[in-house]
Amino acid sequence: MFEPKIVPFVCDWCSLQSADFIGITRLYFPKKVSFIRVPCSGRINPEIVTNAFKNGADGVLVMGCEKGSCNYRTGNFQAERWSHAYKLVLELMGLSPDRLHLNLESDTEILTVYDAFYEKIKNLGPIGSEIGKTKEKVKDLFELADLTLQDEDIKWLVGREWTLVTVEDAYGEIRNEEDFKKMLEERIKQEFLIAQITYLTRKGPMSTVELAEKLNRSPKEVFSALVEMQRREKAQLVDFVDRVPRFQSVR
Repeated sequence: MFEPKIVPFVCDWCSLQSADFIGITRLYFPKKVSFIRVPCSGRINPEIVTNAFKNGADGVLVMGCEKGSCNYRTGNFQAERWSHAYKLVLELMGLSPDRLHLNLESDTEILTVYDAFYEKIKNLGPIGSEIGKTKEKVKDLFELADLTLQDEDIKWLVGREWTLVTVEDAYGEIRNEEDFKKMLEERIKQEFLIAQITYLTRKGPMSTVELAEKLNRSPKEVFSALVEMQRREKAQLVDFVDRVPRFQSVR
């Protein structure tokens, strides 16, 4: 019987107090679990989530303060934005975005939140089962998440979003939140395609057509991504085969 491995991160200022209360009062907790203490839910960046999945997690749970009550003012806002970005990448990878859950609704009902997430992941099955991969083979796939979300522009957009949509930008204008989300999503999709090309050409060069067929994308989309990669010095033209140019990633 499948028993999912859950990695739960709890905020030091709210959810952790509930976890401590469970231990002090010796309340019944049916599943063996170790809550990981963090200073703020906003400190859970994509690298930490990816590391949890690479080490065998079937689901990652982040529990923070209720909206509007973050001890660091915008910490849970940052957590919400990174969670949204990571869920999009999971979806692009073919995995269920439900494997990552951020709870900001209640910081006291830690048992209820954990149990509900546990059952959801149990129903989903082992990570990778959605795309017919074993847990061991799906680990390599998470390199795409790292390559995508470590992009400096994406980090800047997520880090500055709260200021840009609630205060103002350099021109004294407040950005529309929905428009900002769409812009961020488009950037993530672009970086994901670049990450896929980087991953596929890490060991040898490939042509635009070969990449397009492998990724089920149009040659135009792939070529545009390759041009952007060359501009950033992340890819280079290696050779020509039958007068067809082949490119390889540079890392």
